[in-house]
Amino acid sequence: MNEKVSARRAIEALRAGVPNRDAVRELGCSCQEVLAIFDERLDQLRMSVLQNRQTRGMLVAAEFGGGKSHVLEYLSHRARGQNFAVSKVVISKETQLFDSLKIFRAAVDNLVLENVVGDALREIAVDDDRLSPKRPAYGGFERWLRDSGLNSRFEATVWLYNQTGSDPELQNELVSFWAGDPIQVGRLRKALRRCGGGKLFPLEKIAAKELARQRFVFTARLLRAAGYEGWIILLDELELMGRYTVLQRGRAYAELARLLGLSEDFPIPGLLTVGAITPNFRSAVISYRGGDDGPGKDDRDNIGNYFRSRGDSDSKLTAALAESAMEEIEQRLVLIREPAKDSLPEVLDTLARVYATAYGFEPAQPSIDEYWAGDKSMRQYVRSWITSWDLNRIAPSYQPDIEVEPVTDDYSEDELLEKPAEDDREEEPGWGGEP
Repeated sequence: MNEKVSARRAIEALRAGVPNRDAVRELGCSCQEVLAIFDERLDQLRMSVLQNRQTRGMLVAAEFGGGKSHVLEYLSHRARGQNFAVSKVVISKETQLFDSLKIFRAAVDNLVLENVVGDALREIAVDDDRLSPKRPAYGGFERWLRDSGLNSRFEATVWLYNQTGSDPELQNELVSFWAGDPIQVGRLRKALRRCGGGKLFPLEKIAAKELARQRFVFTARLLRAAGYEGWIILLDELELMGRYTVLQRGRAYAELARLLGLSEDFPIPGLLTVGAITPNFRSAVISYRGGDDGPGKDDRDNIGNYFRSRGDSDSKLTAALAESAMEEIEQRLVLIREPAKDSLPEVLDTLARVYATAYGFEPAQPSIDEYWAGDKSMRQYVRSWITSWDLNRIAPSYQPDIEVEPVTDDYSEDELLEKPAEDDREEEPGWGGEP
């Protein structure tokens, strides 16, 4: 990609407030505390499989426009450059935090590997230099599968994949299962019998929710067997869970606790999760203090009481995990600081250079004093400068007056964000006997 195209991609991303690889390469990341903790976690992640423990995740926080997405994008590039597999998942109406299967599918769909183009999981599945029985790491993966305690369909599909090189249609179906799709058990049994493995795997029943969680464990080890140092999931827009109803907020907290490695009931060695959230989530949702709009939701007391009152063991576990996640949010957020005044000239110089490369137009650099305000986010500075330059490029004599209005976080409950969870089925589809 030539320099002009790369520069224009960077400016377009910064103008839209959605950072991409070009933007983070040009502007970098000045959050030294975040980088120090992240690098420490990467060192732990490299050893987590050997130690059979999950690396504790981390949560970064900033107000809207404060650089959360930019930091996550920078961490993604930093990790991929060190041979880690990275998935970025944005919590949304389609990808709800309380639905572990949707989170898993989104993580696989958005899996990015250095120097791999296209569907990352399928690409490494067909790459003999990555997933091959000839590789020592792959042999260790197969041995681990036998004693992993995971549902036997994982071991069965791996075994079958290695036996069916002449059947690309079946291999494609097996990889689709690894990516989160259901698999027809009758067809799987027939394929196993055809290859002489009909009695090797019991293919026991399993609840869909449990299978969804096991998929994270399997994929983390699969990526390790393919030669990657570990799997990193970056969760953006976590504050959206504040708009769920009490039931789904509690479930969302519990799933977050598992992904962050706060759960002893189901650790995921080989996985590191980094989440981004707004800092006022603590007062507006977890505590009762609230803010200008009134008291908070008081989840710290209400969530635990709600689930424990249900009486069953699963609900009690959900309560405990939810409380662990809330404690993590309240006490261990790594804050992305507002930009210091003395850091702005360097950002302005870099941005002006990139803009000039992108459009062949030398922008006039404003006085920092003209723009400085202690409560402005970096996004507000960047977009103000770019907007002014855009207008001056079209009408050089025009003197723009840029106004910035703050965005208020909305934590009002919205049931439209709660489509039925895919992992709430009693059993994984496809168990209705052999066809």
